[in-house]
Parts: sequence; structure tokens; C-alpha cells
Amino acid sequence: MGPIVDKDKCTLCCECVNICPKEVLSLHNNEIIVNKEDCILCSHCYCVCRFDAITFAELTKPAFSFGYTRTVKHEIKPADIISFIHSRRSIMAFKPDSFSQNQIKDLIQAAVLAPSASNCQRWQFVVLNGREKVLKLAEDIKHFFININKIASNPLIRYLSIFFAGKKILHYYKNNYESVKLALNRAKEGKDLLFHGAPCVIIVHSDMEGSMPIEDGQYAAYTIALTAHAMGLGSCFIGYASATINNANYIKHKLLMPNNHRVHAVIALGYPNTNFVKNALRKKDVNIKFL
Repeated sequence: MGPIVDKDKCTLCCECVNICPKEVLSLHNNEIIVNKEDCILCSHCYCVCRFDAITFAELTKPAFSFGYTRTVKHEIKPADIISFIHSRRSIMAFKPDSFSQNQIKDLIQAAVLAPSASNCQRWQFVVLNGREKVLKLAEDIKHFFININKIASNPLIRYLSIFFAGKKILHYYKNNYESVKLALNRAKEGKDLLFHGAPCVIIVHSDMEGSMPIEDGQYAAYTIALTAHAMGLGSCFIGYASATINNANYIKHKLLMPNNHRVHAVIALGYPNTNFVKNALRKKDVNIKFL
């Protein structure tokens, strides 16, 4: 595992040696020496080599249905980036129209371009493409909350639960019980307050190995959201779904996820059934301390 140096192409410029964050590469006797044991596959060495002297057996270029990416950072203005990010909204009304497998593959390929601590890239993805599949997950989540609300509605159980569950049930009753009750009642009427009619869901999950698995997963998830926006799709992070799956191994089993994996994001995707003509406002007071 690690970089392979083509001695015929290498000019010994040492750009790769200087950039390597783990000091995997070194110059010795007019030759680039590779200590592959410490390599984290960040591919920095590959990125700085102008002579195509470095390759990786384990790594490949992401392939998108619209072609290969190229370096355009000098062509993009900061205002364009900010305007694009600002225009993304959490969509809560989707059209029923489905979209192609290629579009989904593009979203996943974009997701794995996100940064990850120590370049672990341990994220994994479950895709539910099709309204029926999304509704099956919604049904499992609905039954989970029916049971939770039944428990939380009993005052005696709420207070006795302090001895074996802390104040989780009390906090749930205070913060979530009524909104969940409303959603369950609306579900009986055919209203989807969980996935908002989305025809597709992507679940980002991983084991808890590595230094920052939660942050890594959420970086990947937000990259999906931004890429979806660029593709004319809408997205919405479904917190109730993430929390439910993380507390229900039987749902993980249906999703072919290991029990020891944590869901970092559940993203509803589809074409927006809403036309936003302005960008959203933000709170005036932002807590910033310059030290």
C-alpha cells in the first residue's frame, strides 16, 4: 500500500518528498525511497508530480457521468461559491419524479471527494432509490415512534425510566412527543412529514474507527447535498431517521448495515416541488470571538 515511483520518469525534484505529511517518501542515494507502512493514501505526492512518475495501485480517479473533473479553482470567484451555497435549501416538498442510477453514482463519487481525518475514508452508503423503498423505511420508522410515544405518554413509565435510562424519555416527551404525535396522525392521512415525498434516500454510515468518523461522514453527506443542488436536485437531512436507525438494530439489519455502525446522515433527495425566488435570511447575531 502506498505510492509507486517510476524511476524512469522521476527527475528527483523532491516535490513529493516535501509534501508528504507522514514522511513516507525520502531521498537516498539519488533515489526516492518509499516507506509504505506509514502511508495514509492521501495522494499529495501524486498531485504535485508534474512528470507522472507516481501512481497508486489502490487509488483511482473518480468517474462522473458528465466526464472527468479538472482544476478550475482559478476560474471560480469566492462570491460565486458563497452565492451557490447560500442558494441551497432544505427541501420539504419533492416531486415524485425518479432519477437515474448515473445521477446517484455521481452523488456518491462526489461524496468520497470530501475530506476525512487521516484520510481514513471509512464512510459507506446505502441507497434507497424508488418511492416504495423509501416508504418501507418510513413505515419502520413510524412503528418505532409509535412504540416510543406509547412509552412516553405514560407518566409512571416516564419517571421510572430515570432509573434505567436517565432523563432520555423525559427529554423526549418534552421536546419531541407532540411533534411526533402530529406526524403520526398526518401519516394516517397519507401525509409524509418524514421524507417529504422524496423518491430517493441516501444513508451515510461507518464504523467508529479512525479519529473523526462522525465529522468524516457529515462532510461526505454535505458534499452530496451541494452536488445534488448543482444537478438541479433538492435535498433534506432527516434527523429523526438518523436517530431512529441508530437506536434500532432491526432496521440496520434490513438496510444491510452492521450493528456497530453509526448513521451520520440520512438525506432525502428528489426534484424540488418548490420555487425559491430569494436566498434565505440568517440570524443577525453570530457569536464570533477574535482572540
